[in-house]
Amino acid sequence: MAEINITPLVDVMLVLLVIFMVTAPLLDHRMDLTLPQRTPPPPQPPAIVLLEVAPGDVFRLAGQAVAPAQLQALLEGQRRDQPGFVLKLAVHPDADYQSATTALAAANRAGVHNISLD
Repeated sequence: MAEINITPLVDVMLVLLVIFMVTAPLLDHRMDLTLPQRTPPPPQPPAIVLLEVAPGDVFRLAGQAVAPAQLQALLEGQRRDQPGFVLKLAVHPDADYQSATTALAAANRAGVHNISLD
């Protein structure tokens, strides 16, 4: 009569038992965390001031028509009133290159460093 040899089966079972005994304590490892109790509110986005440059040296700062000579002074006043604002420069496609350069130079002289080109 033929009998089944169970020695290899016992060897495999003992190896699996050792593997599970070694890895079980590693699965229960926890990290100590200290989470913040309260999150600060998100920062407010900066104010956006629109400067439009139209054909014929026409400048509009926040919807108001402005002469090129007054542009620097108005931008300085805007910078004092709203520090950290973003100047959004919208140049009409038919406007002269010199008009756009005049607007950028006035912003630079006024100390405006956050400029968005549209």
